[in-house]
Amino acid sequence: MLQKLKQNSDEFEEIGFVRSRDKALQLFGTSKGLIIGNILDQKALEPAMSGCQALVILTSAIPKMVAPPKAGERPVFEFSPGEMPETIDWLGQKNQIDAAKKQGIEHIVLVGSMGGTNENHPLNSLGNGKILIWKRKAEQYLINSGIDYSY
Repeated sequence: MLQKLKQNSDEFEEIGFVRSRDKALQLFGTSKGLIIGNILDQKALEPAMSGCQALVILTSAIPKMVAPPKAGERPVFEFSPGEMPETIDWLGQKNQIDAAKKQGIEHIVLVGSMGGTNENHPLNSLGNGKILIWKRKAEQYLINSGIDYSY
């Protein structure tokens, strides 16, 4: 998404908020225009959004395969410590919405996932993280925030 915005730099001044400088260099080849921080740190989010009109939230917990599956078996997944969907997809997105509200952001685009109302969706079983449930909770929080949004 950030790369797409960079392609339209005559229309947008984009700022990326990432937690890993190394990953940013790997993905973008530069850390220019990026702020390194943590979405769980409200004090880092607010100044990063200062002067912004819109926010695109792309946050997602990432399950990791524990081991390659044996023939005929499903793979088993887990989340790294501190990176469960409740932490990243709920609390992290909530922090971003709260910071956006404090900074007067006019519009939020939340990139979510379909299936958040289906507790039995297979993605919810990955790493026992209930990822879609937490994403849906963040969507509901955004809906109730009073900020103009799309998702």
